[in-house]
Amino acid sequence: PIARRRGYEGTVLITVLVEREGTVKDLRILRTSGYPVLDRAALEAVREWRFEPGRKGEEPVEMWVNIPVRFQLE
Repeated sequence: PIARRRGYEGTVLITVLVEREGTVKDLRILRTSGYPVLDRAALEAVREWRFEPGRKGEEPVEMWVNIPVRFQLE
């Protein structure tokens, strides 16, 4: 709500370590939106996501993926 009132927009680029089960093991900001409140919101949201894990052959593997999270007012 604060970011919306102030008109903050931007894209946060997050790198996520996805475990073999599809859960988030670790995550970091690669590029900030320029607004700490948006950066925190992106981290909190992505931390709860579930992913289809990467595979090597038929075996699921841990892997890092980059996720852009865009905040745009409409």
